[in-house]
Amino acid sequence: MSSPPTHQPAPDEVDDPDLEIAESKLGPAVAAPPKQRRRPALIGLGVALVALGGLGAAWLATSVSNTVDVIALRNDVARGEIIEASDLTTASINADPSLEPIRASRTGEIAGQYATSDLSAGSLLTEGSFDDVLQPGEGEAMVGVAVTAAQLPAEPLRPGDVVRIVDTPNAQDEPPSGAPDSIEATVVRSSLDEESGQRIVDVVLPEVRAPDLAARVATGRIVIVLMARAGGD
Repeated sequence: MSSPPTHQPAPDEVDDPDLEIAESKLGPAVAAPPKQRRRPALIGLGVALVALGGLGAAWLATSVSNTVDVIALRNDVARGEIIEASDLTTASINADPSLEPIRASRTGEIAGQYATSDLSAGSLLTEGSFDDVLQPGEGEAMVGVAVTAAQLPAEPLRPGDVVRIVDTPNAQDEPPSGAPDSIEATVVRSSLDEESGQRIVDVVLPEVRAPDLAARVATGRIVIVLMARAGGD
């Protein structure tokens, strides 16, 4: 009689101590991280920002390299006044072909020139706004007025001063009953004639009044009255 078959345990029923220890050391299964999707819009935005940053740096470098030092006005200077070195300062601006500023290196050349127009503090000095000799503007004329010290104010006249050349009567005549005739003008310069001892005051006035003033000066019966200081002083 044959022996009954021996029971073979199923593989999962095998009692293996080593296997149980190995399984106990295994941690819970970790799922693989999800694969992140690339977003083309964000990538494009980043590229654009980098490009803009590069352009900005290039613009800044170009702007700095294109700046020039030019002459600006520190103080107001009236037409006909001499431009003093203390009236000038410098400013850095971007080079612009449409502007005609004066380079700062010419400051020494500008000092001592006449302002050919009213110059405002803070403005840039440009070609044509100064000259070594003040010239009459369009519609104006210059007349030299020769006078003695008695025909002038005690206060010295300065370029840009507004004056009136007033008619005076003859020495033996009675004073006029009404206001005497006068002509307004602007002082350009004043100099002493060493030979005659008279002071020559060059004035600018409307062209149509120039012949009248010249005729009055020839009589010698005039006096110069200071009406307003240059620059409102």
